[in-house]
Formats: sequence, C-alpha cells, structure tokens
Amino acid sequence: MGFPSPAQDYVEERISLDQKLIAHPSATYFMKAGATYWREGVMTGALLVVDCSLKPCDGSLLVCSIDNEFRIKRYRTHPRPHLVNLENGKREKLPDAGEGDTARPVFGVITYIINDARSGEFDDSPVM
Repeated sequence: MGFPSPAQDYVEERISLDQKLIAHPSATYFMKAGATYWREGVMTGALLVVDCSLKPCDGSLLVCSIDNEFRIKRYRTHPRPHLVNLENGKREKLPDAGEGDTARPVFGVITYIINDARSGEFDDSPVM
C-alpha cells in the first residue's frame, strides 16, 4: 500500500491553448497578419485569433473585408460608431452590409495576437 505523495496536492492541470484562446470553436478562425502595426502590438506574420460571433466594443480590433481583402481596423463608438484606419489614423465610416462585394464587411473581432518573439523586439516606441 504505502502513503500518498505529499506533492500530489500541488499537481496542476495541463495547459490547453484551445481552452484559453477559443471561446466559440465553431466561430473562431486563425489568420496571419500581413503588416506590422506597432501601436496595436501586431507584427508581420503574427497569428491572429478571430472570433466571428462576438460583438465589438469600443477599442476592439476588427478584421474587415474591404475590396475583397482583409484589413485590420480599430472600432470606436464616440461620437458615432466608426472605424479607424491603422495606417494613417483617419476615421472611416462603418461599411453597410449591402455595400461593396461582400455581404458581411466585418468578418470578426480579434481576441488574441500571438507574435513570434524571435522575429524582433516589441517596443511601443521603437528606436531605429
């Protein structure tokens, strides 16, 4: 028989990235960032976890389908709901569902950004 191990009280569960990162499996997609946006913490090649079932809140990063290309935009609610272009900081109106080539202009909300730590140093004010 024997005695139970005293270390058994300290055994932890295994970490599951699926459980940590994916709240709605049937509505979650993985995408790769095509550009670097320093202020948002997105580097080229970053893995983006995008949830299509979430409603955006003020400050959310969205993946939008514009001219048959996916673009990352920031959602803002004040003074009226609008998008912010991350490349130039200008406001853009929210696309309507009937506009353009797509029936769903906002593809989903970015919930997590996973950068490769080997590819470069992240700093909110990089010095070149």
